[in-house]
Amino acid sequence: MSRYQLVIIQKEIALQYYQSEGKLYRLFLDYHHAYEWARPVLEKQIRYITEGIGIEDWNRFIHSQLEKIGYQMIPSRSGNALFYHSPITGSNLRIEDSAIIFDHAGDAKEEWEVFDCLKQVSPCVFAVNIERSIYGWLKPLKVFSVL
Repeated sequence: MSRYQLVIIQKEIALQYYQSEGKLYRLFLDYHHAYEWARPVLEKQIRYITEGIGIEDWNRFIHSQLEKIGYQMIPSRSGNALFYHSPITGSNLRIEDSAIIFDHAGDAKEEWEVFDCLKQVSPCVFAVNIERSIYGWLKPLKVFSVL
């Protein structure tokens, strides 16, 4: 099973770190491996560069698309989080205010179908998989040169 953490990076930050995504990944990696005393500082840095996930927009645009690919919404027992589960593959999605956690147990096709749904949330969705050391934008950023 692979675990992806997906966050929405603020547009200005995303443009600034275009083609320097390794630096963003390093921030999430450092947070994952940090000592307890260092975590609050790294967490503040992550909160500073990310945007919240609009649950209202989520329900309007993404909910039906996830259902089309076989995900079922599970009633939440904790606050504002939303949970989706794929009974076919056992994959799970947990949508929180600040991040989406995707525990993927299926094949690559299912992974891409979920990513196709999630990239509609924002053009600046950044995915990180610490265990496999992979990261990147779900939707390539469009950067125009003024020269």
